Amino acid sequence: MQPVSGIRLFGVRLGILTLAFYWCIIFTGTHLPEIPSAMPRMNDKVMHFTAFFLLATLLCYCTNSTRLWRRFGGIVLTCLVYGVLDELTQALVRGRSPDVRDFVADAMGTLLAVSLYAFARYHWARRRRSDCSEPRSAFLN
Repeated sequence: MQPVSGIRLFGVRLGILTLAFYWCIIFTGTHLPEIPSAMPRMNDKVMHFTAFFLLATLLCYCTNSTRLWRRFGGIVLTCLVYGVLDELTQALVRGRSPDVRDFVADAMGTLLAVSLYAFARYHWARRRRSDCSEPRSAFLN
C-alpha cells in the first residue's frame, strides 16, 4: 500500500495521526454527559452529520486501493458500524440516550462524504488521463 501523503510525524503518516486524533475527539464528545459550554450551539443532527462527514472524508484520504467498491464500501460499513456502537454506548452515559435520528444523520454524513470523494477522484483521474492522451503539439499551438 502506497502512502497517500509523504508527510510523516514520528514515523507515522500525518493523515493517520489526524484520523486517530479526530476519532478520539468525536468519541469523547459523544460520551460526555453534557455538551461543553465552549462548543458552539447548533442542532444535534447537524453535529452528527458534520462529525461523520469529516470522519468518512479522513478515512477516504487515509486509505487507498485499486478496488474502489471494496474501499469505499468498507469505509461506509466502518462508519455505520461505529455509528451504531456510538449510539448504543451512549445509553451507558448519564444524561445521554441512543437516538435513531442521530444514526440517520451519521449515515447521511458518511454517504455524502464518500460520494463526493469518489466523484472528485473519478473526475480527477479522468482529467489526468485526457491530459496525458493529447498529443504534445496540441499544447504548443
